[in-house]
Amino acid sequence: MKPKYLLLADGSSPHILKWAKELVKYFDVYIVSLNGISEELLEVIDSSNIYVLNEKTISTGGNHKLILKLPKIKKIIKNISPHYLNAHYLSSYGFLGALSTGVVPSMKLIQSTWGSDVLVEPFLNSLRKVVAKYSLSKADYITSDSWYMGDVITDLVGEKDITVFPFGFDKIEQSDSKKEKIIFSNRALKDFYNIDKIIKWFARQDSDYRLIIANDGVERENLESLTKKLALESRVQFVGYLSSTEQEEYYRKATYYVSIPSSDATSVSLLEAMMYGVIPIVSNIPANREWVLDSVNGIFFDELKALNKLEISENFAQINYNMLKKRAIFPQSIEDFIKKVIS
Repeated sequence: MKPKYLLLADGSSPHILKWAKELVKYFDVYIVSLNGISEELLEVIDSSNIYVLNEKTISTGGNHKLILKLPKIKKIIKNISPHYLNAHYLSSYGFLGALSTGVVPSMKLIQSTWGSDVLVEPFLNSLRKVVAKYSLSKADYITSDSWYMGDVITDLVGEKDITVFPFGFDKIEQSDSKKEKIIFSNRALKDFYNIDKIIKWFARQDSDYRLIIANDGVERENLESLTKKLALESRVQFVGYLSSTEQEEYYRKATYYVSIPSSDATSVSLLEAMMYGVIPIVSNIPANREWVLDSVNGIFFDELKALNKLEISENFAQINYNMLKKRAIFPQSIEDFIKKVIS
């Protein structure tokens, strides 16, 4: 009989689907979700192992009402009696997981951190820092998708067992598609991602290029107004949320991918761009420096530099393929992590 592994996580997230697909190879997997369940996840985890409590979490915080769900979560944990409880996203599910550690004395707590839950939220106010430190302190194991975030975790809570691996790929391919004069941006339309700076920078570029802005967010109306103000309507296209297939089409066509958040862990979209042979233009922040060497396999964003002045190694695509093959194969990362946990 396989050990029991309980995911305390957003069942509608594609990242959780990716985890579940690998975990079922080793465990009898259960999930408690406050955000619903995707149809794809229902195909991976037996319906009798799924618990949906319908209390939507918010990645920007304000999740204090979730404490009201704690008694029910503890009851579910006690009934399942899992060997492992794996909470995803520190300030919501991670906090609930930390508060549930005594329900099954032999249960191991795994805290999986995602980025802003460590790099941003603990530094917004003292209460959020207390929540983050408490949640991390209760963990037997912690996963991080960048070494930089691992260092921040250590600064917050001291030495812990931290395993670093990105939300990588099942497999990778080398792209040989023909590139067009397209610059592709697909981060959320929020202040944090600095899409306005991308638009202003693009306004000074070669008119033959088009800027495709995918995704959505609270700043969309302001960004569209900025585009009109700069007379860029014919060159900038807002395409909203894209399916994975639609995103792949843009990756295959785009010459450049641009992503300049103020802070970030390892971005899945950066890895995707690298796989499809797109030249990454990214902010010069610690997590990006773990993947990009300026002017070798990517370019650090400079709002004053023109596209025709950017330099990149001729074999950047091969460099990126080799790097991803070595460091970003998700099934192998999970297998290595599970070997550590069950040893």
